[in-house]
Amino acid sequence: MTADLRVLMTMEAAWHPVPGGTGRVTVDLASALSRRSDVEVQGFSAWHRRAAPSDFSPTISVRKLKLPRPLLYEAWSRAPIPRLSVKGHDIVHSTTIVPPPASNAPLVVSVHDLAFRRFPERFPGRARRLFERSWRRVLERADAVLCPSAATSADLRAGGLAADRLHLVPLGHDPRPVTKEAGLQARQRFGIDGSFVLAAGTLEPRKNIPTLIDAFARIASATNTQLVLAGPTGWGITPQELLHPLDTDTKNRVVITGAVTIDELAALYSEATVFCYPSLLEGFGLPVLEAMSYRTPVVTSKGTSTEEVAGDAALAIDPNSVGDLADALRTVLTDQHVARELAQRGYERSTAFSWDSAASATVAVYRSLL
Repeated sequence: MTADLRVLMTMEAAWHPVPGGTGRVTVDLASALSRRSDVEVQGFSAWHRRAAPSDFSPTISVRKLKLPRPLLYEAWSRAPIPRLSVKGHDIVHSTTIVPPPASNAPLVVSVHDLAFRRFPERFPGRARRLFERSWRRVLERADAVLCPSAATSADLRAGGLAADRLHLVPLGHDPRPVTKEAGLQARQRFGIDGSFVLAAGTLEPRKNIPTLIDAFARIASATNTQLVLAGPTGWGITPQELLHPLDTDTKNRVVITGAVTIDELAALYSEATVFCYPSLLEGFGLPVLEAMSYRTPVVTSKGTSTEEVAGDAALAIDPNSVGDLADALRTVLTDQHVARELAQRGYERSTAFSWDSAASATVAVYRSLL
């Protein structure tokens, strides 16, 4: 079949200083779309001298615009310039909340969350102002908005988006094979011995890591376990600040890996005794899905999109309660029956999500606009 749908897609998230979940989703969705015989995807980004980080390197061709990211994002959030050349393309898809100007082609925008409104104090002022301006541009320009969860959908409607422009498209994940040797190498590299609680993601305030550390401190000695925090440092909190309140014994049980590769993260998921994701707000919560796909029991936040993703396959706790979080972790660490049941239910739940499914749902939105 010859591709009859030509899509121009923003790939700038792959070059963000900390690409995080948005960068991962952008690259993986573009890759899944490019595997389809009926879709041709062309990427575009701001001007960069360097290639994207290897784990976020786009698998599609990417055209560079003339402006660097700060100027491009400021311009797009304030004015209808610089315009894109969309000749030969049927759809423009912005994979972040910062959309390009409207054009002759329908504009689709992926909005993962409105966390900057829910928790404004947890965002740098400049970023918060950029996101506010960009959200207004989304309301003005977008023909369709994709969001990954019902929780985010509710926030977007409350933020002024008409329901007929809103489309729920869950994210996907395709687990990578992990050998026993890879698991052992990950343990050796990061100094992990025995059972451990894993948390993954960029270290930033809304990830609620201080509450996790407090909960871990309550159970560390009794359960003889470690806490592994895997992911780059974002903003608003440093590893030193996280560990400062701990006594020496507990501090020695905490491993902060810094940024890890995709393969290292897969190995950590596979080796972890329990995965904990007590985030206060997520658009979807991709790490929860990833952990479940590797048959790792999950503890996550009640009343958020991560509970929505996990369904009945995780222990959901009040993310503001240190006691509830400590109790849930203790249960999974000490009760093998609960751990095995959560692991199996989580794995079965994870098979309902794939990038091919996400790509199919995205294409259906594209075609509805033509």
